[in-house]
Amino acid sequence: MEIIVVPSYREGGLNEIFHLKFGRCDSFTFITVDKNEIIQVKIIVNFAADEPGGSGTQAAKLVKNNGGDKLIVCKLGPNASKALSSLNIKTFQGPNQEITIKELMNLYIEGKLNMTKSAELIKGAEMGQR
Repeated sequence: MEIIVVPSYREGGLNEIFHLKFGRCDSFTFITVDKNEIIQVKIIVNFAADEPGGSGTQAAKLVKNNGGDKLIVCKLGPNASKALSSLNIKTFQGPNQEITIKELMNLYIEGKLNMTKSAELIKGAEMGQR
């Protein structure tokens, strides 16, 4: 069993859109997968999104504190990358496009998302912008 975390808009959930900015997303959708089947979906509001600085680091702690062990993201800031790495959260590269979380999870379950070192996701990140 694994818990995959996806940055999301508004209320989160499988029908919500994948948020491209990790630390500034509205919420995180926590998806429990067992034997390639989604068995539970939980939404946690990202209270770090409105912080003037350090939102990525705080968001990484939120992911870990709520049981997340894998994260699908488009890009990361350098501090978020370091925090996720130090917390041993595995990162997967999500597409840089509008896609529902359900579609994204189908890609993950089908093995179409690559595990990527968090430091490699920094390229092109827009730090501090919403």
